[in-house]
Amino acid sequence: MRTFWAVVALLAAIGLWFILAPERPAKSSDALELNIAQFDLSTDVEETKPSEVADARSHKSAADVEGNTNSEPTVVNAPAIALPDFDLLGESGKVIQSSDAPVKAVRTDTRNPSEVVRRIDERTVELDGRYRVTGNGSVNDPYVISWELLTSASEFIDLSQNARTAPPWVRLLDGTYVQISGYYSTAVRVSVAKNLLLTLNRWDGCCIGVPPTPFDAIDIDMRTPLPMGGLHLIRFGTFRGQLRVEPVEAAMYLLGFYRLEDATFETK
Repeated sequence: MRTFWAVVALLAAIGLWFILAPERPAKSSDALELNIAQFDLSTDVEETKPSEVADARSHKSAADVEGNTNSEPTVVNAPAIALPDFDLLGESGKVIQSSDAPVKAVRTDTRNPSEVVRRIDERTVELDGRYRVTGNGSVNDPYVISWELLTSASEFIDLSQNARTAPPWVRLLDGTYVQISGYYSTAVRVSVAKNLLLTLNRWDGCCIGVPPTPFDAIDIDMRTPLPMGGLHLIRFGTFRGQLRVEPVEAAMYLLGFYRLEDATFETK
């Protein structure tokens, strides 16, 4: 029983406290205040009016015009270009060579061909003390010559300087029968050919190998057509025929210097 009344008294005290306690204002979400600085963007950024932009542009244009009134256009004189003075078709006979190009030093040798020959034995001679040649220069016993001997003529030939005379050891071979080995080819792909080009170096006619010059190539006129078998770059053989030493030129360009007539194919 005592416990009952104790609980009643406690509840009464709690109720009395709620009645007599001072009221506290409830906080609502609408009353929350944030301590964040408020900025008025309209006061910090100045509004640029279209009329002010137009005035600024007109002011700049007027300043540019005023600054350019005292300046004159600058005239730049381009260097004069010297045009080459030659005829591309070679009809006038002028030298096709720039005035700034270095002039080739051309050698001359007016000795008689017999003066450069030294006989070593019955079938061997030495030309100009440098080139050994075997044979007698006949159809049955042709001279066996080297490409080194033929290419030596390049130091004596220059059409731009009207130098057309070969050295005496090369002039000695003109009209004789010779034998020489090299790579042979044709201008177009054919199964048989009567006209060939014999060269010191391999060349495919375009990109592989070394292009020939007039002094390391021989234009060959075969006695009978030659079958063209095998690959272009590996056709190698020995030819015999009568050698002709004479320049072949067009529009002051040297196209060829050696020709082998009545040629025969000996070995591969």
